[in-house]
Amino acid sequence: MAPSRGLHLDRVSRHFSGVRAVTEVSFTLAPGETLALVGPNGAGKSTLIQLISGVDRLSSGRISLNGRRIDNLPPERIARLGVGRSFQTSRVFPALSVWDSVMLGTQAPMLRRPSGRLTDPVTELLATLFDTPAWRERRRAQEELARETLQMFGDRLWPRRDQPAFSLSYANRRRLEIARVLVAQPDFILLDEPAAGMNPTETAALTELLLALRELRPELGLLVVEHKLSLVRKVADRVIVLNQGEVLAEGDPDHVLDHPEVVEAYLGRQRRANSSDAHLG
Repeated sequence: MAPSRGLHLDRVSRHFSGVRAVTEVSFTLAPGETLALVGPNGAGKSTLIQLISGVDRLSSGRISLNGRRIDNLPPERIARLGVGRSFQTSRVFPALSVWDSVMLGTQAPMLRRPSGRLTDPVTELLATLFDTPAWRERRRAQEELARETLQMFGDRLWPRRDQPAFSLSYANRRRLEIARVLVAQPDFILLDEPAAGMNPTETAALTELLLALRELRPELGLLVVEHKLSLVRKVADRVIVLNQGEVLAEGDPDHVLDHPEVVEAYLGRQRRANSSDAHLG
């Protein structure tokens, strides 16, 4: 039986025409925990993100959220249940302003009810048309949440809130995507290579942001797929190393990332190329 609290994978497998992308992977991401998935390209890390978020379907196994099976649900349903995600490549609405992009993310909690049913669209439409006090109060709360979320990124996004998303640098588009996920206030967030395309200074700033999130939202569970080991060592409570779709090692970051078999067989080339990065503790 899946734990009552947390995101639980039980012997999850995904095969494509005989190719084993993921094979019997099991782990639990607890509320308030930061778990990092590392490993070489093609190890199955992003495939797991796709499976958890409902974009792809399992070949076998189970995925449960807070005791409820979710691997048979569509992505939008999983998102409404409290699982947010970012993508390996930046996905923003280029014509929307930074502010409107984040405000769009504030709509997600409106779609969630304890019963799991969608908010009645007719009720929402009438509240908007007649500008009811309840609608005005909710709008005020959404704007406050959007402001707080954008300001978490310092001067990277807030001063640019009226600019279209396409005008942002690549790193700031990545930040905007993360902001849109955060503002929806999910219980668990899946970050697929959030530091991709960022220089060392930008990566350090993202690391500090993730650490700040642990303080601001101590119950938030983070699953981070990342190649930059300086970030992993600082933010992760636990690391799982994947190779060829299977779990190779699991444990605390220093123990796992310094294991000779992991370093030489699967992270050696990256570690030698980025030795100053990998040895940051």
